[in-house]
Amino acid sequence: MRRISRVSRPIALWSAMVAALLLPSACEDSAMSPTSPASATLSGTVVRGASASTLELRSSEIGLVGVTVRAGSASTVTDGSGAFTLTGLSGGEVELQFERADIHARGRVVLAAGGRNTVTIAIVGGGIVASPRGHAGEEIEGLVQAIDGDGGTLTVLDQRLGAVSVVADGSTLVRRGDTPISLPDIAVGNRVHVKALQQEDGSYLATEIILQSERVGGSRSVSGSVVSVDAVEQSFVVSSGAASVTVLTDGSTMFKRRGGRATFSDVTVGSSVEVRGTLQGDGSVLAQKVTIES
Repeated sequence: MRRISRVSRPIALWSAMVAALLLPSACEDSAMSPTSPASATLSGTVVRGASASTLELRSSEIGLVGVTVRAGSASTVTDGSGAFTLTGLSGGEVELQFERADIHARGRVVLAAGGRNTVTIAIVGGGIVASPRGHAGEEIEGLVQAIDGDGGTLTVLDQRLGAVSVVADGSTLVRRGDTPISLPDIAVGNRVHVKALQQEDGSYLATEIILQSERVGGSRSVSGSVVSVDAVEQSFVVSSGAASVTVLTDGSTMFKRRGGRATFSDVTVGSSVEVRGTLQGDGSVLAQKVTIES
């Protein structure tokens, strides 16, 4: 009996060690924890979606506070800026529910397993519109450089972002003051303020467009790469942001390069330039100063 006990003791000890090593792996396979590499985390912001017929919905702050967000058994409440985070979710298509006294909406998003997913959720009635960029309400302000009222697009020359392509759809609220208007009521040279969500292609889907003024001739700055040059017309086209801007020059235009003087002939395709000038009625910019940076 004593020999059996001596032999069994190391075997029992070895078995316990093996079991201890296998146990964590088995637990991970059987129950996915919030920190498991296979689980997904969803962070986002809940905002008020556009409503073409209800102006009051669009006059509130962008972030919606105190909204309960549920995905299966996981739930949380949006903070003071409308932000929320849910952890321990499964990858793939997930149904989300949004509840507040005045909000009862649901919709689906697709999550990548094993990582953090960022999304902006716009509440539209009982449904949602999800933007994968996760940017809540970009503020764009400037003069309209081009517009296609029928196609629902306009290019805004924003001082910070450059030439920005803005897309309006059926849910975009367009207004002058508190009066709803249509997109064709906006003309090149008008100043607008846009609230939008950035899309995958770099354009901005407008939730609201506010017509601020209807004058042409504001000062504009454009920077980017030269894509074409017209020596006869003494003009060139600059690719700036999501759009192209035609730059006109005349006898009063000043050209500079690396701190020294330059001429129109120094503007070549591929050059990086910075232009300061005045917006024209056709959306072009009459340059007062052109700085050739490369």
